[in-house]
Amino acid sequence: MNYQIIKEFPHPMMEKGKRPVISIYVETNIKKPDRLENPIRFKNLVKEVQASLKDKEFKRFKDLFLLFKEMEEDALFWEGATESLAILGDEEECIVYKLPVSVKSLAIVSDSYYIKPILRSFQSYGHYHVLGLNRDNFILYEASCDGIHKIPVDQQDSTMEGVLGTEKTAPHLSVASIGGDQTMYHGHGGAKDERKVDQEKFFRHVDAFILEQYSHPYKIPLILMGLDEHQGEFRKLSKNNYLIDEGIKIDGESLDKKSFYEKIQGVMKELFKKELKVRIDFFAEAHAKDLGSDDLVQIGRAIAEGRVATLYLEENTVHPGLFDPNQGTIIQGEIENPRVGDVYDDMAEVVLSRGGEVLILEKDEMPTQSDLAALYRY
Repeated sequence: MNYQIIKEFPHPMMEKGKRPVISIYVETNIKKPDRLENPIRFKNLVKEVQASLKDKEFKRFKDLFLLFKEMEEDALFWEGATESLAILGDEEECIVYKLPVSVKSLAIVSDSYYIKPILRSFQSYGHYHVLGLNRDNFILYEASCDGIHKIPVDQQDSTMEGVLGTEKTAPHLSVASIGGDQTMYHGHGGAKDERKVDQEKFFRHVDAFILEQYSHPYKIPLILMGLDEHQGEFRKLSKNNYLIDEGIKIDGESLDKKSFYEKIQGVMKELFKKELKVRIDFFAEAHAKDLGSDDLVQIGRAIAEGRVATLYLEENTVHPGLFDPNQGTIIQGEIENPRVGDVYDDMAEVVLSRGGEVLILEKDEMPTQSDLAALYRY
């Protein structure tokens, strides 16, 4: 058995229906010498998993535990660790998420995977495009919670020379005779005017190209990075609804990769905060009209009826027990029991499977004092 490092969520393995399954979250140190503790922390979490399994179940997971041992001893695996790791496995398969946010170390054996920390990571950092633009060319990037990657674009589409070619604006000259054999040439508009015309043509091409080839197909936010003057001109003519207002007013080529990614993360965090405020205000209005609730029992019933549009869950909270997705009922339990998981996590899975949305929030971000809330469709 081997593991796979995964970048998409959800993953098909989560829908296989194997029971029980194992979820391990490792809060990692990324600086020396503290990062030497990471494999030790993982080893202890694996021991917790093994202790919660029955003998028959333990034998079924033999290959997975052998893989865990290999991972523990693999220096390269821990060398590339991020702020935290999510390691999910059943008796046949194992996947790993490298998360850019710190997650509390945790080991759970239950009938379904524990996914709230992964949800939190994907919602905060999302998936988006970054357009690095200057007067003569552009570079396009794809960014997500696992990093930033340059998207190859042919020079015929990414440079002014490739786009305009022989269509570049030529100086316009008029001729006047001043007597005898002498001729005077008058230029209408200087080189500055010609550059402005060409820049507008190029920017219009960039806007149409990105919109057609990337924004429309992928439907994800577009962040503009470039000097203030180029940002202003591009935004005036852009027809791309995915272009967000918050840009990065600097030439991206002047930054190293880490600084570049940090600036992009900052923009996405601010965007998420603004969207969250709108959602919280909307919840308050809905709650007043009985179209929202923070009562566990009521929310359970609403999930079973398919009425939950958005489920709000407080980060790092675990409500041990079982959730019946058909009846909406809840049975309390102990997390040490391998047949008992996190009720909130189970609720999140059901809401997602029925086309709803789940938001994992910090305590002070929650719309009420409760650690869960829901916005109803009707």
